[in-house]
Formats: sequence, structure tokens, C-alpha cells
Amino acid sequence: MERERDDSGQYTEQVTLDSVTSVFENADLPVLTATEVAEELDCSRPSAYNKLENLVDRGELHKKKVGARAAVYILMDK
Repeated sequence: MERERDDSGQYTEQVTLDSVTSVFENADLPVLTATEVAEELDCSRPSAYNKLENLVDRGELHKKKVGARAAVYILMDK
């Protein structure tokens, strides 16, 4: 699938921070893994992970390690 480009020829952002946040807002329980977010947004896991980490840095999500290589992301109360 060809990715869309904006007027300057740059690739348009496929996954926005708002779209990631909306996945949490619409979840039964706002505790999700990067894989779950990627599946919900039909994007790659690395793409979802990068957005999740950005939201952690902004204080909108909390990251909790739940195993040697596993983590969940939790939507913080606004």
C-alpha cells in the first residue's frame, strides 16, 4: 500500500497521538500493550510503540513493566 504524502512530498502521519489516545478512551479497561494498540490502529508495533512512548513522555500515559520484556500502558486521568 502506497503511503500518502502531503503537499511538500513528506509522508503524512499514519498514526496520530489523538488516535492512540482514543484507543484507550474506547477500551473496556484503559490498560493496553503496544501490540494491542497496533492491532486496533492497523499499524506496525514499532509505530504504535513510538507514539505510546511519546504519550508517556507527555504525561498522558503511564508505562508499567510487567515482565522481563513486557509493558502495559495506562491512560492517566485528565
